[in-house]
Amino acid sequence: MKKAFTLIELLVVIAIIAILAAILFPVFAQAKSAAKKTSAISNQKNISTSIFLYTSDYDDIYPRSDGCELNSSLNPRLNGAPAGTDPQTRCQFSSGSFAWRTNHFSWQKWVQPYIKNVDIFWHPGKSRNDATDSNGRRQWSDFGQIAASFALNTAITGGLNTGDIPMASARVFRNSWTGGTQTALISPAETILLAESMNPTSGILPMSILSTEWSAANVTAYPGIVREVLINDVQNKFANGGTGACNGVNDGGAVRNPLIFSNGMTVGFADGSAKFLQMNAIISRTPTAAELFPGFSPAGRCFVPGSTQQVGTTVNLNINYPLWGLSAQ
Repeated sequence: MKKAFTLIELLVVIAIIAILAAILFPVFAQAKSAAKKTSAISNQKNISTSIFLYTSDYDDIYPRSDGCELNSSLNPRLNGAPAGTDPQTRCQFSSGSFAWRTNHFSWQKWVQPYIKNVDIFWHPGKSRNDATDSNGRRQWSDFGQIAASFALNTAITGGLNTGDIPMASARVFRNSWTGGTQTALISPAETILLAESMNPTSGILPMSILSTEWSAANVTAYPGIVREVLINDVQNKFANGGTGACNGVNDGGAVRNPLIFSNGMTVGFADGSAKFLQMNAIISRTPTAAELFPGFSPAGRCFVPGSTQQVGTTVNLNINYPLWGLSAQ
């Protein structure tokens, strides 16, 4: 007589396997998340270091050029057009492509010679072909730009918008209040230069411009992130996603969309270091709108990542928030 498992025995074995799977799958997911977090920290450290090396080669000044360079697209598929027929249109916003434009929206080009690896600019927790992120995918496929990964803090570096508009236009020269230099930072080891950002249309953190300077060609750039926005984002679990909708202050200042890592984000500091910060720690080390811009409230305004923010008429720099380059010293 052949021996065989009874139905009860098989059910017991299946139940045990199911229980083990229920226990182990979350562990596997946590291990996968931890690996991506470690990789993100490594990527940011390498990028931050490359920017640090750039400043060493360029008289301590952070990169902030704006021009057109033939075949400079980060996406190689958009390179190779004949010179004299295509490069200019590929650098103009009005053309719908601007793949060869070199400015803060494609800041990775500035430090590419120090890294020589485009993949490092992509967050390991995101895919350039993410089907749920059509805007971010188009930035790469049509414009050769990297969004929804690591964002440059343009309030620290400053920025230019000289590539396609008259020099007398508003906000052409956007000068950081620190002067846009590495040594001007009081505590570079504590100041965010890069941060994770899920903004699907841009790879920069915003800057703020005072209303009194808004129409000037030369303006001063201040931090574009305030505590109220971050708190509201966390409380609403970034409900606005990538829509750009603005209800009160419910729009994404630093990180927009769900956080890549649920309890915080990796950041790269101005000294070339990088680490993971809990979201509550970031919030507590971010100034309120009343502290940074006395008399101004973000309610009813959109603090949109990647966009320049128009704020009040005064700024208070005598506050101690080194995370954003502010120091009372």
